[in-house]
Amino acid sequence: MLQSRLRLSIALILLLVPLLWWGFASTRLNDEPLLDKGAARIDFFVRKAQITRWNQSGEMAQALSSPLMRHYPEPGEMLLDNPTTLIPREQSGEFRILAQEGRMPDSQERIVLAGDVQLHDNPPSGSASEMLTERLTLYPPRDYAHTDLPVRVIRGLDHMESQGMEVFFDEQRVELLSEVKGTYHAN
Repeated sequence: MLQSRLRLSIALILLLVPLLWWGFASTRLNDEPLLDKGAARIDFFVRKAQITRWNQSGEMAQALSSPLMRHYPEPGEMLLDNPTTLIPREQSGEFRILAQEGRMPDSQERIVLAGDVQLHDNPPSGSASEMLTERLTLYPPRDYAHTDLPVRVIRGLDHMESQGMEVFFDEQRVELLSEVKGTYHAN
């Protein structure tokens, strides 16, 4: 009888050790959150988003479109996939800005465009021009944009390169900031 109790005790210990280990291990895994607490969480998204800003006289001042816009409440900003911005000129024509991604705070005071940013200037007369950079910050209420990164400007056969650029949309003026060099072809 003593031997059967000893065998029962050994069998119980051998069974309890793996069961206890399995129970503690699985409890620890279940208590951990599925997502990192610091992970950004989307509270809404919009497919084929269109945002239009109007001026005081009721005319379109800017139009922003994106195939996908996601809003993150924690930093209070929207992320835009492949945004396109249209800014009409006073006479006719438009500025068109394309990028791979964009960030816009809830205040909509600025839009930071990044990744193969292209600014196309299509005037009603004369040659169109294209400005290329990797990042451009657009300030919609001020009709202004700038970058400190390298910029390449192409207009017909002419091209210029610069370190930094400022664009004044309301004045239809572009300033290249420093280290400007390029090629101009006379007619």
